[in-house]
Amino acid sequence: MSGDHRTVIKGNPSQYVKLNIGGSLHYTTIGTLTKHDTMLRAMFSGRMEVLTDSEGWILIDRCGKHFGTILNFLRDGCVPLPESCKQMAELLAEAKYYCISELAESCEQALLKKERETEPICRVPLITSQKEEQLLISSTSK
Repeated sequence: MSGDHRTVIKGNPSQYVKLNIGGSLHYTTIGTLTKHDTMLRAMFSGRMEVLTDSEGWILIDRCGKHFGTILNFLRDGCVPLPESCKQMAELLAEAKYYCISELAESCEQALLKKERETEPICRVPLITSQKEEQLLISSTSK
């Protein structure tokens, strides 16, 4: 976009900033963005340049679908995780991108738990020949 420029943001923790994350607009404080040791802290503590548009929105080239959850995690230190594995994997990718290790670990553990829960409790073999039947009988301990 024309009018976009790079700048360094460093301000009072109570100062609000406008974020445009892939078209999803968010309004939050520098204090929230710098609360944890993440990429966002690096961006908003003056260590990195950020891209802004002509209206002052800070542009981050990521999908904004889960950014509200990211912000709530930064605010509260915990968030309810998505139910679906697909959304959980998407949130995990965002947490890794923003270097939010605690949220990434929570997502990974929840995905592993869901994976274990979906494993079948018992398996019923399909026997298609007498040879398979004999093989199954000889391999069982009871």
